[in-house]
Amino acid sequence: MFKNNLLGGLLALVLFFSMVGCQGGAAPTQSGTETQGAGEESTIVIVVADEPPSFNPIITDAGFDSLAMELVMLGLTDVDPDGDIFPELAAELPNEKNGGVTIDEDAATMTVTWKMRQDVKWADGTPVTADDAIFTFAAIRDPELGAWIPGLEYVDSVEKVDDYTFTIYYNSIYPGYLTQLGGEQVALWPAHYCDATQGFAAWDCARTPLSNGPYILDEWEAGDHLTFVKNENYHVKGKPEIDRIIMRVVPDREVRKTMLINGDADLDMRTPEAMLADLQDEPNVKVSISPDNRWVMRIFFNLAAKGTTDPDVTPHPILSDVRVRRAIRMAIDVDTISKEFFLGYAEPVWTEFFRPPYVCKNIPRPKFDAKAAAALLEEAGWKDTDGDGVRECHGCKNAEEGYKMEMEFITYAEYGESLELTQQLIAEMLGKIGIKLNISVVEGSVLWASTENGGIEQSGNFDMDIWDDGYSGVDPTHFLRNYYSADAAMPDLGYNYGRWLSADFDSLLGQSYTLNKRDRQDTFCQMAELLEEELPEALLFTAINADAHSARLLGVQSSTNDLVTWNAADWTLAK
Repeated sequence: MFKNNLLGGLLALVLFFSMVGCQGGAAPTQSGTETQGAGEESTIVIVVADEPPSFNPIITDAGFDSLAMELVMLGLTDVDPDGDIFPELAAELPNEKNGGVTIDEDAATMTVTWKMRQDVKWADGTPVTADDAIFTFAAIRDPELGAWIPGLEYVDSVEKVDDYTFTIYYNSIYPGYLTQLGGEQVALWPAHYCDATQGFAAWDCARTPLSNGPYILDEWEAGDHLTFVKNENYHVKGKPEIDRIIMRVVPDREVRKTMLINGDADLDMRTPEAMLADLQDEPNVKVSISPDNRWVMRIFFNLAAKGTTDPDVTPHPILSDVRVRRAIRMAIDVDTISKEFFLGYAEPVWTEFFRPPYVCKNIPRPKFDAKAAAALLEEAGWKDTDGDGVRECHGCKNAEEGYKMEMEFITYAEYGESLELTQQLIAEMLGKIGIKLNISVVEGSVLWASTENGGIEQSGNFDMDIWDDGYSGVDPTHFLRNYYSADAAMPDLGYNYGRWLSADFDSLLGQSYTLNKRDRQDTFCQMAELLEEELPEALLFTAINADAHSARLLGVQSSTNDLVTWNAADWTLAK
């Protein structure tokens, strides 16, 4: 979820006037980086809205942790902006053709054998080996001290073959195997350095990582900055070219923008639309936009009555009727929202399958038609007979006669003004067709918390809400399971907050666990038809995935599939 984290103006001013910190005694320039002459170090500054909680995004998933991790830690693989998976610590990508993948069709199981590079070392000179991969897997899988990564439930065991080869035994066909120990969140951890007894979720090495990537953490001044220096023993010869990266914590967006304009910063992560518009004519600033967007703004409909979690027992009096859900989507003018609040950057999206490699073109874009929406509500038994502008139930499906068409509509505060304005406009649009929405804004930590901690969605304590999410990487299977399966409808077991139940969808989901891309494409497009027919969520538009950077910093490429530092080893500075 795309979030802005703003602090007060006083802190912003303090940060602004302390941009140029201690940098090895070199003479600062106007850009806040060092004067680079013959034999002098080159330095860039990345500004972030919040401090990385650690270098282990599996645990904290804050975005800034992934940004930092990519500088110092490598996984077996990673994914480029076009969705192509490439090897990092792996010598090759295992598949059926090269013998790396073996499938038992009768048992519906598979084994994957990974061969690792033999020229990669940790910063202390110790080789990176299969022992590190097995150690990482064991730490993650620890039932008491571990964590969870996609596909973990399908792993039976991991076995060492030799120092640079290991095999994973799966109890199912798992199509996401190529990025299970890679991608934007998973890296290998050093078996000889991390203390397994501390547990994967809490070990000290997540704060003081031992690098095998292009950079080494040199200094971490809490709340202010992290400094990274070039790994002189990085396995790719000649890289990285940039000697030092300073990641400076600057909570205020306006200060980060000013730093970019003045040349005091070289990169801003996940730059929001309003800031992009302000920067578009600045000669010192460039913007890298991902080839595809990830974050989809969507309305979650609660199909169970507010405060309950079983739509079969207590159906929602209004939203349990798909005709109502369809009318709500028809009455929302997505193009106006994009133009007015997202400055034209938002792109309409109405299906989960809009990103390569699985694009389904069998679902036409829904039309904005308020009159047709009103007619559909009439058909569903919702009429305004007393002339107060709010419809009541007169022969509707799951409400008592005379029940008012009035609901709460929630969003989260951290996104910022553009989403709150969107929420207000949607309430106006639906008000015009007789649906009264009472809007409220809450902290994301409350909206998404567990039932034990009073989580609004997990407890079913909502009617409708709107926020943004979408799957990372190139395999949507886990995302689909987490948001639409019957298992995920159970409180605290997933994100099927609307409690949509579909045996047909669960059957299709099972069919998607295959390595045959053509079969998967067909299955996903059948899912798209089912989701369009029953509309458990209303997908509206994507938020842009972009990163602003200085004109002198070359090689930056924003990616939906990873954080912008995914290729930091390839960055250079203009001569």
